[in-house]
Amino acid sequence: LDALLEILNHKRWIHCHSYRQDEILALIRTLDDFKVRIGTFQHILEGYKVADAMAKHGAMGSAFSDWWAYKFEVYDAIPYNGALMHQAGVVVSFNSDDRELARHLNHEAAKATKYGGVPPQEALKFVTLNPARQLRIDQYVGSIEPKKDADLVVWSGSPLSILSRCEQTWIDGRKYFDRAADQQQRLKAQQMRAVLIQKILNSGETMLAPGEAKTPESELWPRDDIFCDHGHHQH
Repeated sequence: LDALLEILNHKRWIHCHSYRQDEILALIRTLDDFKVRIGTFQHILEGYKVADAMAKHGAMGSAFSDWWAYKFEVYDAIPYNGALMHQAGVVVSFNSDDRELARHLNHEAAKATKYGGVPPQEALKFVTLNPARQLRIDQYVGSIEPKKDADLVVWSGSPLSILSRCEQTWIDGRKYFDRAADQQQRLKAQQMRAVLIQKILNSGETMLAPGEAKTPESELWPRDDIFCDHGHHQH
């Protein structure tokens, strides 16, 4: 009940997992009756059907870019969903439940340009500024502006292109990755590896065959259990 009271007093921000237009409209109308505005509809794969109602209510949408037909409630999902909601005035972001897709959401954002003609700069906001707005943290992240956290990536080309490479990664204004420096470190590692291998070859020691070990496994892994019989119990 405390949570409901916070919602009614506009102190708790609501995000709703949703798919179909009927459930989306049902919640919007219920919240309108109580003069409560929802934060974000998540997944929202039929958002394109009710985009006008979402925009009127002030609801935002965080959708998959082009997933559909993998279960009953997403049979009507279309790849133009994000673009159509955006055109209706809804703040749209793209997300993914998949770990692999989540690694390159910039490419997912490009699908808003391919399906629906969203301008590239606006499409990039689907995975930068817009999700920050939906989480109410856009005063800190989501765009490159003075006084914001300097969390950014430097690309070799358009962030929406699969041909672009990450050249640098910055977090809180500190450089965590630099491609040029990384290549130098890899070269040093290769050189060090070659030196160590040559030392082994020049040592004259007999090389062990694959799987062969000088020390019996029983001596490598003691079976003493310090918690049983004061360390004297063996398995």
